[in-house]
Amino acid sequence: MTRNYTIDFFKCLAIFAVVCIHTHTFRDTAVPFGHGDTWAFIIDTIARFSVPFFFAASGYLFAMKLQRTDDTFSYFRRYTGKLISLLAAWFAFYWIYDFIKMITTGTGTMSEQKAELTAYFHDTFQWRTLLDGISYTQFQLWFMFALIFSIIIIYTAYRIRMLKLTLFIALVLNLVGLLGQSYGKLFHITMEETTRNGIYFGLFYTALGACFGLYEKQIIAKAQNIRVRTVGMMVVAGFAMKLLERYILHYRLDLPQGEYFISTIPLTAVLLLFTLKARNIGNHRYVSLVAKNVVGIYLIHTFWRSIFNQALDQSPITETFAWGFLYAPILYVLSLLSYVTLQYTKEKLSTPPVPRQAKSRTALRPSNSLIK
Repeated sequence: MTRNYTIDFFKCLAIFAVVCIHTHTFRDTAVPFGHGDTWAFIIDTIARFSVPFFFAASGYLFAMKLQRTDDTFSYFRRYTGKLISLLAAWFAFYWIYDFIKMITTGTGTMSEQKAELTAYFHDTFQWRTLLDGISYTQFQLWFMFALIFSIIIIYTAYRIRMLKLTLFIALVLNLVGLLGQSYGKLFHITMEETTRNGIYFGLFYTALGACFGLYEKQIIAKAQNIRVRTVGMMVVAGFAMKLLERYILHYRLDLPQGEYFISTIPLTAVLLLFTLKARNIGNHRYVSLVAKNVVGIYLIHTFWRSIFNQALDQSPITETFAWGFLYAPILYVLSLLSYVTLQYTKEKLSTPPVPRQAKSRTALRPSNSLIK
């Protein structure tokens, strides 16, 4: 199969959508048309396709690679090793950053600051951290925890030929997990811990992507009579259904704004089908550059978000339309450039300098050197 450039294209859209979610685009902002919070609700809802798609794309590419690799365990070990290394490095970076920030910016009494640091240590060193991460500047790292957990389960299921069963079990867990996100209050059910983790959330979408990767030829054969335009219309309908569902839950049923929904499931499946039907949408140098650094943007953007939020705290500029419009793009570009620079610097430091060879002096060569 040829390279799926459309996966890269949607990854670029998805990472920008993540930045929009975390910058709360247009929330509490004066806009020249409509209400800022209304636009914030629409953008936030549409952008929620991003993380499920990241899980699904990761599962798809992982399964595709497994099929093309003779030593699958070695590939699995290298893949998870890279994920764990990234997670450990960035978790340590953010942990130190937040620790320093608490010490330098604390405004309460000594006992209050001590209590804050104690809670910070407690939140870090508990078993739930391995599942959910912690809710400080590195809150986005829950995705890395969930992806590692999901990949381990997917690989095990692949080796014992139980991926379809795993997908079904993960679907059930995902539906149960909705009670901890969007539907709990509707059924008067309260789940104490978040269900946005590897068990209830990441595993299903990673398994869904893995099934698309494992059975790609069969899926393409069965969908060969479906036109790309039709699948594209299904994608648009999926976003509309997602927006309608969240609108009904929040504005009609007065429920808290959940993060994922039932409509997320068919939307993600249709997006994957679209990437199989139209494979060359993202065949562009810029798309390839961003897609190559999507993980880096995801890891580093909350750092810059924290810097901006501290610098502009209480500033009236954050309530202007211009800032609401530009904040996410600025953070997106800054994260991309800083991560690319970081990788370039890392590569230069890790590559030993090549010694310069001394030039030979032909005038001093002996005469017999001309003999052939």
